[in-house]
Amino acid sequence: MKLYIYKLIMVAVFLIALFPFSIVAQSNEEYHEVVYFYEPRCLSCFEVEEYGVLDKLESEGIPVRWVHVDENDMDSVYLFTSFLSTYGSTDDYPIIFAGNEYYAGASTIIAAYENGDIQTSALNPLREVSEPLRLEGWSGFITVIVAGLLDGVNPCAIAMLLMFISLLGFLKSKRLLIIVSSAYIGGVLLMYFAIGFGILRFLSSAFMTRVLAEIGQFLYVGFGILAVFLFLITFYDFLVTRNEQYDKVKNQLPSRIKNFNRKIMERFTTLLKDDTPSVKKQIYIFLIPFFIGLIVGFTEAACTGQIYFFILVGLHTVNPALSTLYLIIFNLLFVLPLIIIALIAIKSKNVMAVSNFVREHLSLIKILTALFFLAMAIFFFAYAFGYTIPNPFT
Repeated sequence: MKLYIYKLIMVAVFLIALFPFSIVAQSNEEYHEVVYFYEPRCLSCFEVEEYGVLDKLESEGIPVRWVHVDENDMDSVYLFTSFLSTYGSTDDYPIIFAGNEYYAGASTIIAAYENGDIQTSALNPLREVSEPLRLEGWSGFITVIVAGLLDGVNPCAIAMLLMFISLLGFLKSKRLLIIVSSAYIGGVLLMYFAIGFGILRFLSSAFMTRVLAEIGQFLYVGFGILAVFLFLITFYDFLVTRNEQYDKVKNQLPSRIKNFNRKIMERFTTLLKDDTPSVKKQIYIFLIPFFIGLIVGFTEAACTGQIYFFILVGLHTVNPALSTLYLIIFNLLFVLPLIIIALIAIKSKNVMAVSNFVREHLSLIKILTALFFLAMAIFFFAYAFGYTIPNPFT
């Protein structure tokens, strides 16, 4: 009997000794950071802050990160939309993300604090939020350069320039050739940049940023499928151009557009047959090729816009100043082959030599473009499914 009592006493002592340690262990549980998105002019945000939810959470040892969602600070917008996408939410601010949960709206946040839901959620770490697709750093810079050059050596733009110079081949004045070619290339550059800048600003708007975040995975899967399709078409073009079957090339300007451009160029040459053109005709000699360049720059989007669009998707989350700089670099590289070909043609007046050089290297241009589309497909699929591709430039 005494032995039995002794055992009970020992068990009781052990439980009493263990109890305070369990209390200490529970009280020492660490809270993880919660993230609060707000906008100062938001009345619901003011209600949350007036109630003191955030201050009370911090007084309880829960770290709170305040994020002011400002449309002029795109980083805050991207962070907000990334959280919404990761947590599968379509709510607006005020919203608190804690652990695996989120609480949106003033009444929900206040109620969740009062019943301890936020505190309980904060015992778990936040979900891993995916970073937006960006073209930054050396990798982004090199990608823009390569894409700009590939886009610039496309047969559409070069064929139009060669046709244009060949129509002017009877001119004796190199000065006139330089003016006409410069006006044409300037028109192509201005139109192509304007199209890219407009699309970039549209993609960078707060509305589109929100939409892209909500459907991001499906969208990037779609981009990946499109890139695979373009890879197959361009690789087919590589095979047929390698066998010099140029009439079978798929990715080129439609015949109607090419014929339309050709007719405009032919009519323009009638102005140049006058050896002593009037001032009015001299103005036309500059304006008409500039206008033709604008048309060609616009119509080329059907032939070369695929590379351009992929670059714009990567640039829309970059700082506006940097994205505009990258856009300028891309467009300058896009017209660089046109400038080089124009200079060669003007100096030698041997348009056929330039045309033959482009034709002989067309298969190389096609395979490089196909590889670019393949790389874009891998990149978009990897990003859509959460895989990280090592950056060789870091």
